[in-house]
Amino acid sequence: MSTDPKLAPVYVIESIPVGGDNDVTAEEVDTEGIPTPAHLRIFEELARGAMGRIHPATDRNLLRHVALKRLDKELAQQPFYRDGFIAEAQITGQLEHPNIVPVHELAIDERGIPYFTMKLVQGVSLARWLHDPSRPPGSTERIAESLEVFLKVCDAVAYAHHRGVIHRDLKPDNIMVASFGQVYLMDWGLSRLTKTRPASGSSAQMEAFGPVGTPGYMSPEQARGTPSEMDERTDVFGLGAVLYEIVSGKTPFGPFRDVDAMLRKTCAGAVVPIDQALGASGVGIAKRLRDIVARATAPAPKDRYQTVVELQRDVVSFLRGGLHLPRKVFEPGAVIMREGDLGDAAYMIISGSCRAYRAVDDKQETLAVMGAGDVFGEMALLLDEPRAATVEAVDHVNVLVLGKSTMTEGLGLGGWTGALVRALAQRFRDLEHQVRSSGMRRG
Repeated sequence: MSTDPKLAPVYVIESIPVGGDNDVTAEEVDTEGIPTPAHLRIFEELARGAMGRIHPATDRNLLRHVALKRLDKELAQQPFYRDGFIAEAQITGQLEHPNIVPVHELAIDERGIPYFTMKLVQGVSLARWLHDPSRPPGSTERIAESLEVFLKVCDAVAYAHHRGVIHRDLKPDNIMVASFGQVYLMDWGLSRLTKTRPASGSSAQMEAFGPVGTPGYMSPEQARGTPSEMDERTDVFGLGAVLYEIVSGKTPFGPFRDVDAMLRKTCAGAVVPIDQALGASGVGIAKRLRDIVARATAPAPKDRYQTVVELQRDVVSFLRGGLHLPRKVFEPGAVIMREGDLGDAAYMIISGSCRAYRAVDDKQETLAVMGAGDVFGEMALLLDEPRAATVEAVDHVNVLVLGKSTMTEGLGLGGWTGALVRALAQRFRDLEHQVRSSGMRRG
């Protein structure tokens, strides 16, 4: 999360030279009839965007697989699109970060078609990852694992902001989760410089008026289309929209029907409250995480997190606080844990209230009435002893469940630390037994 103040701002130039390495051969021609550079072997199209196409390729010089992105030949004749495409490659190439896909080469072939090559990422988009049925909204796997991905994307965006670049098209489709845990933020084609002035040709696309981004994920200021209104907080909204989908399985402005309707809702800042989105789907999420989502997707930039680092810090704090743990719901009168039973879990009340009591001479002695934020059953995580009390739900109760293995892994209680904590717990338990015994004798 730290940034290096010595890094220079990103810049772009207006054109690039055609070098000798761009010679072409007659025998290798792609589907558009455009000659292929001699050192590249291009394979069947992998993906297609609004302005160009992406092909897997082999770089014969470096003997490695790459992804080649090339502007459509019709657009290559228009300076607006050609210079914008070149600016994308130059900006991405200067953003050297573990979570930003690296660019290897930028060139223009003999017909004036610009292309660049980058790392070929083997993996799936976060959008596809989130739609896996094994990770439904609200599940522990979805929250814990996708938030780890999200934090890496925050690292990439915070670094780009430090270099003077805003992305302006943050969405799950532009986040790649690779096969061995790598995470890459892709597609910087709509990015804008905030610390330097680009050359006149390349600035046209960055400073063009009109909506920019992807409907459903763009901020209100992006939908209004005034570049001067867009800054780092614009990307905070984009990250918040990604987080909104992680948490609820939905996008901030509700179901997508058509572009015009979505743009009108976005311009108006009609974000569906995250509580409402979750309520409609019956997904239970910790209030702290809901608050983070709500602040990140606030319609007005002044009401959002002012930096990505602030947003990232709160997500890290949430994860460390364990609020992504499994949940259980108990109806009024249900026994959550019973006196005398052996237990292996503790509970934290999210909503509702519980009563803790002991059996004394065939009567119930109430020890405490607990509400949201209270924790009970914690001794079972440290000592292999029977439960000292029964806890039942007074009304509809929602709890987080902390298991022994989770606590041991999270707090590192396998060594001397665990021995010390268990010794302290045993002393408290012995003291409690002494107090109870002396009270019984006095009675």
